[in-house]
Amino acid sequence: MGCKLDLPLGPSFRDAHIEADLQGRLDDGRKVWAVGDVHGHLGTFRALMHRLKLDPEDRVVCLGDMIDRGPDSAGLIDYIRVHPQIICLKGNHELMALSSLQESGEVELWQPWLVRGGRSTWGSYIVRACGDLYEAKKQFALDLMWMDNLPNHIVLDGIRLVHAGYDPRMPLDMQGDKELLWIRKRFYAHEYAVDPNRTVVFGHSTTTKVGPSPGQVVESEIVLDDGRPAWIALDIGAYNHVSPGLAAIDLSTYKVVKQATLRSERWFDVPNCREARIGEHFGLDILRSSNRKEAVSALRAKRKLKMAGVVLQEDLDDYDIESMPRHVMLTSTEASDSENKIWYGPGTDISERHLRLPGPTGFRIYRKDFSRKSQNIHASVKLKRIRG
Repeated sequence: MGCKLDLPLGPSFRDAHIEADLQGRLDDGRKVWAVGDVHGHLGTFRALMHRLKLDPEDRVVCLGDMIDRGPDSAGLIDYIRVHPQIICLKGNHELMALSSLQESGEVELWQPWLVRGGRSTWGSYIVRACGDLYEAKKQFALDLMWMDNLPNHIVLDGIRLVHAGYDPRMPLDMQGDKELLWIRKRFYAHEYAVDPNRTVVFGHSTTTKVGPSPGQVVESEIVLDDGRPAWIALDIGAYNHVSPGLAAIDLSTYKVVKQATLRSERWFDVPNCREARIGEHFGLDILRSSNRKEAVSALRAKRKLKMAGVVLQEDLDDYDIESMPRHVMLTSTEASDSENKIWYGPGTDISERHLRLPGPTGFRIYRKDFSRKSQNIHASVKLKRIRG
């Protein structure tokens, strides 16, 4: 089945309002697009949305797995949640992330999710919060509650939309998260259509495994009575190494629109890289390189992080956290003799005189004093007149 984790698996969950709205739009001739697994590739997804040339009454359905592995899952969820034309299904990666949300509402990161692409997602939330861990957890918890309320499949008159598929051995309406979010070959390799009246459009299993052509949408060789394919596999692989990208399909005409993964989001070109590098040390690790230009960029990034109050992992060895004092600021009278406000820890003798260290001497700055130059010229002309 594919799901071997100790996860709370829910039952079948459909949203009647969403289904009625989408079916009404299809009946009125509006376009409804389905999109495969995006996996945090915000830039590529936005480029795909631009290609679709949506009218205000058109809709887009994401088939789950919006998060994990890509460079900006937090940004993608923020974009989706505020976009009035996008509807989402729950995927197995959203389900894994939900195990990080406790009943109390607190966030405790679930390790099995982190090692399956969750590190990049969590890193993107920290970066979006500018290193503020409290703000990152608060936004992540809000997004998790939104994910928890997503349906796990949509059933229309002639289409079924689902993340992974259906188990052909079970009644379709009796299946839950285990089947709808995790099933693979048992579904798409089955010898007959699981629903004789509807085409199943799904993601989850990349078409590099389902079909012979990487980067291509795959249709089942089994056809329904009306000639439509029994299923359509839409996850062409946003991070496959042959032809990465995202695909969307018009549910009325079966027209396919594809968008290649943007060069700026091709994190998978790095050898042995399993997810975007924003996930290293949860987004706070500064990448090292022997290249001098990259080393300078890393130093600048470190300074910006420290100015934002972020302590890097490599700096923790330099501090004795337990013995660090709580800093207390002087009152205005105590600091009146000082040009700047001074911070002292407990036990510090405020009357102690501190030596003033000289400024840096490694950099000398020269500038022309145009006012002095003009004064010298004026004095020289005046002197000539006196002598003359």
